[in-house]
Amino acid sequence: MGKLDWSKTKTIFIIVFSILNVFLYSLYLDRYTEYEKVEVLGNDSSSVEEKLKEDNISYGNLPESVEPEPYINAQMNEFESSEIPAGNQQGRIIGENLLRVDFRQPMPLGAEANGKTLTAFVEENIDQGEAYVFWEMNQAENKAVFFQKVNGKTLYYSDNGRLTLFWNDEGEVTGFEQTIYENVELGEQPKELIPPIQAIYTLYTRGVLPANSTIDSTEIGYSVYVQVSENARMFLPTWRISATLADGTKEEYFINAVNNGIVELEAEEAVK
Repeated sequence: MGKLDWSKTKTIFIIVFSILNVFLYSLYLDRYTEYEKVEVLGNDSSSVEEKLKEDNISYGNLPESVEPEPYINAQMNEFESSEIPAGNQQGRIIGENLLRVDFRQPMPLGAEANGKTLTAFVEENIDQGEAYVFWEMNQAENKAVFFQKVNGKTLYYSDNGRLTLFWNDEGEVTGFEQTIYENVELGEQPKELIPPIQAIYTLYTRGVLPANSTIDSTEIGYSVYVQVSENARMFLPTWRISATLADGTKEEYFINAVNNGIVELEAEEAVK
């Protein structure tokens, strides 16, 4: 009787697992078919445009051609005591990678704080200041954030490639915090990049970009891809897509420009 019960149990298990396998395989085929449809539509620009138009997603003029870009390897700079500025600058190293500098005598900007005046100050008064690009400013807290450039393009939201500038209510710069990547090496084989309209369509098909949105700008830059070693990172060509939603909310999205996947970045306010 026990043998008979076990035989029935085995039969039931076999049936259940067979049904499960069929279900999983059908699910896989559905996902694969959906992916194939996205790919096919992605290769047909007219179909993509029609789909976006149906949901009232506008994007204006997009770059007509996109040059291949390489992956990039770089190391986080570990500041040494010899790199601490002297004279009017009093500095200290925090955790090897962060340099904090305070000006003994605050330095005047010479004009109202804005992207142009702050960029000029950084390039003229901070070591390797030309390696950064202005990102955003918090006027209420007298702070501005600059992101490092790699291969001439912005490295988005990397704590180890950032400069934060501070000033007082009199328009005088009081100090800064700096991290920077060094030994930047370009990959030997540049990668073909997806066109910006494909990146927009990917956001749309994944349900990230809602209907009635307006694309304000598309820009190619880089984001941290993988940690190569304790102090080394690999950067990935990345589309940054800025959009205005139907309710007026401003959003920014990031897409892997090589493999067409959504990149999750800590893209909340850079100025804290």
